Amino acid sequence: MQLEFRHLRTLCAVAGEGSLTKAAAVLGVSQPALSAQVRRIERLLGGAVFERGRSGVAPTAFGEFVLARARTALMNLDELTAGTRHDTGTARFGGVSSPALVTVLEGLRGLLPQGVRISVQTEQSPRLVRDLLAIRRVDAAALVDYPGRELSTLPGIGSRVVGVEPVFVALPAGHPLAAREEVALGDLAAEVWVLSPPDGSGWPECFLDACARAGFTPDAPHRMAEPSVLCELIIARGVISPCRASFRHRPGVAVRPLAGTPLWLRHVIAWRHDGPFAPVAAELCLIAARAQAEAAESRPHYARWLARHSDAPVPR
Repeated sequence: MQLEFRHLRTLCAVAGEGSLTKAAAVLGVSQPALSAQVRRIERLLGGAVFERGRSGVAPTAFGEFVLARARTALMNLDELTAGTRHDTGTARFGGVSSPALVTVLEGLRGLLPQGVRISVQTEQSPRLVRDLLAIRRVDAAALVDYPGRELSTLPGIGSRVVGVEPVFVALPAGHPLAAREEVALGDLAAEVWVLSPPDGSGWPECFLDACARAGFTPDAPHRMAEPSVLCELIIARGVISPCRASFRHRPGVAVRPLAGTPLWLRHVIAWRHDGPFAPVAAELCLIAARAQAEAAESRPHYARWLARHSDAPVPR
């Protein structure tokens, strides 16, 4: 006997009902047959998933471990097999995480007719989100791309640039260069870097290209995506990291612009022409542009840079 998805659904059904008898009725089998099946699954897993009692069944500590992973596996399976089927009363929005994303999502509520449900899916890779849009897994998306690696347009999809954001650098607050208003990328050649993982759309390749133009190859042994852990590493190990200008730092970390703006990214809103966001695409882009501006204003280091660089060599 091999563990199958139907076995995971059985365990989740038993856990959800808290009773073998009730779960058997839901699953359409007899209680003795279900009890025997659960015992076979437990033998296969090597431990008891449930404790039996007069009032029903409850997960053991091992059972909680199994059920948590079973629910995740089933959720992922349902997502993979969903195809293009979805409730016509749901508008699906995808995106890459950014400080402005929550503001955009709040603005969506006022754009669509009352009763339309909004679902949200975020991914690390902008290209993946764009592909989900292409295959109708999402109806609109907030994307980013990089100079020289712009996301290509696809049939049936509209898009608009709603903001351009420079790449800054995060370094320990006690670092000698933290006292400068701006830091030349070439002055960081001897530093140890931590980079966020590849996103499949041009990061960190565009950063490595910028370093090459500055005359060095960065020593970057670390890869880290979680911002809070990234800040801990910067403080504890004295490493530095490229970051978005809208990066939310913590005490002990200084965020400084790179002199000359050698690197930036574009914020793009994209939507399906046949999707629920198409009639309100202009309003959606306006909300997204305002969200980007608010994110900039809420970061003192970014707001100061904008005040000094009204003529910055970056598309606006």
